[in-house]
Amino acid sequence: MTLSERLGTRTDITAGVIITFRTLSRHPHPSHHEEEVGQDYMEFLRGLGLSPVRDEAGNVMANCPATPGREGEPLLILQGHMDMVCAVAPGSGFDPLTHPVTILEQDGYLCTDRRSSLGADNNLGNAAALWVVSRGVSHGPLRFLFTVGEEMGLEGAKVVDPAWLAGAAFLLNTDGFHLGRAIVGSAGGRRECWTRALDTCPAPAGEAWRISLTGGTGGHSGDDIHLGRINPIKVLAAYLKEAPALAVADFTGGSAFNAIPAAAEAVVVGQKPDLGALKEALLPFHATDPNLKLDLSPADRPETVWTAHFRQRVLDLITALGHGVFAMDPQFPGVVGASANLGVIRCEGNYLAIRLFLRAAREEDERAMAEDNRRLAEQAGFSLSVTGYPGWPGDKNNPLAQALDRVYRVQTGRGLEVSAVHVGLEPSVFRAKAPELVMASTGPDILDAHSVDERAPLAGLPDYALLLAGLLEKGVS
Repeated sequence: MTLSERLGTRTDITAGVIITFRTLSRHPHPSHHEEEVGQDYMEFLRGLGLSPVRDEAGNVMANCPATPGREGEPLLILQGHMDMVCAVAPGSGFDPLTHPVTILEQDGYLCTDRRSSLGADNNLGNAAALWVVSRGVSHGPLRFLFTVGEEMGLEGAKVVDPAWLAGAAFLLNTDGFHLGRAIVGSAGGRRECWTRALDTCPAPAGEAWRISLTGGTGGHSGDDIHLGRINPIKVLAAYLKEAPALAVADFTGGSAFNAIPAAAEAVVVGQKPDLGALKEALLPFHATDPNLKLDLSPADRPETVWTAHFRQRVLDLITALGHGVFAMDPQFPGVVGASANLGVIRCEGNYLAIRLFLRAAREEDERAMAEDNRRLAEQAGFSLSVTGYPGWPGDKNNPLAQALDRVYRVQTGRGLEVSAVHVGLEPSVFRAKAPELVMASTGPDILDAHSVDERAPLAGLPDYALLLAGLLEKGVS
């Protein structure tokens, strides 16, 4: 029986992957809330006749014996993460802790109703791998490994028992985002959380107003950072800095370290704001952020506002902090090498918190950006907490990537692009636990991840499933 006979037509393959994706997406699964989705993975693996196990963190692992005659081949791990960045449209009523995502097939894409992100990152790649194996494709010894907390700094991968990697020769990560690309390296990440106690005084005379900037495209802070999309936090801060007569009572924006902010709002007290300068500041972003909306509305009058000194310190800091591309990768032309994402500002109790995400392929770039931020934030009186993960150095001669390339050439007549990416991938953590493990990453096309516009082209799903199936059937060596 040929591979196409086992998997079916392209329509059959697409339908099978989507059904599996829906199964793995039927429960909410933002980071730190993967209990139910983990059970869904366990149930699916048991349905394959396997005996999955789960560690204390919630990571899931299952060994899958080779099909007859292939028992002596090297062990391959198929790996991905179960959590998602759940971006939410303001005013949508979507609760990421209780509402599963709404999955639609629309205009050639797998997408949502735009109340939330889709979670194709990374459930879609996982779904393709699980569905392919469920169809009886021939393969050598396999191990499935699915982690939690990837979107919070590869947290699940950090606590994976090295025994779960032991004995494997290869690991294929399914979190690659770009069909037609074999990824052999990724950027390190540094999550900076800056906090300072609020300094307030009684609100002055005047009306209260809410200035809202919504509808930004947002997106993945690594995959989309070079596209020049608006950061509403920085734009709104720049406007407020030039309008000192407006007392600031609150300033909120963004949703996560690793998501480009799509919205920001401020509550101010004073005469009705003239938004002319703010409207002008939005003009350069009409192409990148076509759904931007600026709104001014009356707000409930607050009892207190920021002191003038605190206001100046905060706005000076936000406008000075870098956002966007810092440097390109010298090893992989066209790939971003270092960047900063000013992701979140919000009041948390009696403190103001500002969250940034630095990504860098080279340690010296990360150090330079971190030093700039440290100097700026200390001048503004903020204290710092940091978490992070290392980079994964790229190797263009990676044998797993070469095996994928051979399969793809047979299937499509085109070679895979072997490259690095400006996102954090779990192989960067696994390499310290299993130094001899050869790793690569692939994935289906995913557009605008970490935003409510997240979507995956349906036309590419069969190609990705066939690439996985072809690799399993041919083997790596």
